[in-house]
Amino acid sequence: MSTYLRVAAASIGPANGNLSASFEEAGRAIARLAAEGARLVVLPELFALPYTAGEDPSRWPVHAEKLDGPTARWARTEALRHRLDIVFGMALDDGADKPLNAALLASADGTVRCIASKHHLPPPGAGDAFGEADHFSPGDGETACFVLGDVRIAVLICYDRRIAERWNAAAATGADLVLVLVAGPAPQDPDGFYLSELSGHAWARSVHVLAAARAGTETMLGRPVRHDGLTAAIDPSGVVRAQGEGMPGDVAILDLDPVEIAERRSSRERSSPAAQPASLIN
Repeated sequence: MSTYLRVAAASIGPANGNLSASFEEAGRAIARLAAEGARLVVLPELFALPYTAGEDPSRWPVHAEKLDGPTARWARTEALRHRLDIVFGMALDDGADKPLNAALLASADGTVRCIASKHHLPPPGAGDAFGEADHFSPGDGETACFVLGDVRIAVLICYDRRIAERWNAAAATGADLVLVLVAGPAPQDPDGFYLSELSGHAWARSVHVLAAARAGTETMLGRPVRHDGLTAAIDPSGVVRAQGEGMPGDVAILDLDPVEIAERRSSRERSSPAAQPASLIN
C-alpha cells in the first residue's frame, strides 16, 4: 500500500516592501498546508519583495540578503516549526556586484541552502528601459535535484520555464517533479498560454509540475505591476489537477504516489537511457 507524499504551492502577494507582512502572509499559508498534511510547501519567486525589475536599479535597488539573512532565518524557523520543507524565492547576495534570483530550500532538519538560480533573465518589458539583467546576475545554469522521500525534485525560476533546454536539464537529472517559482507580469501572453506552456512541458518530459505564483497588483512604484501567473498543479499527462484564480491565498496541492513515481521513472529511463540522474543534492 502506497503512502502518498503531499506537496503544495501557495500564492503570495502583492508585496509592499514590508518583509514582516510578507512573512506573516506566507506563514499563514504554510500553517494551513501543514495542517492539511503537506510535506513540502513552495512559495513564489522573490515572494517577499516588490517586483522592481522594470525600474532603474539606482532608484529601486533589489534588497538582497546573505544565506543567513532575515528571509532565510524566517524560513528555517517555519520549517522547524511545522516539520516540513519549504522552497522559496529570494534575492541572494553571493558576493558579486549583483545578486542572484535564487530558490532556497529550508529543510525540516533546520538546514537552508540554495538549490537553483535563474539563468535566463528576461529582457525589458514593452516601454521599459530596464530589465532583470540590470538587477541580477544570471545563475550558473547548473540544474540539480533534491530528494524528498523517494521523489526527485528540480526547480525552475520564472523565465527559465520559457527555455526548453532548462526543462531538458531538469529531466536529465531524473526529476519526477519540477517546481516553477513565478513572479512578474507577462501581458504579451495570449489567454491560456501560461497553463498550456506548463502542461506541454509536463507531458513532454513525463513529470509532475507544481507552480507557485505571485498574486495581486503592486502599486508602490507609482504604476501598477500585475502578477498574472497562476498557482497550479499538473500531472505528467499534462492535465491541470488544481489551479488558483490569480488571487492571494490560492493554493495547489499534489498527492504523489511513490509507487507510480518509481514506475514512471523506470519507464523514462528505459526509453531514454541518457536521461540518468546527473546531479542530486544530498
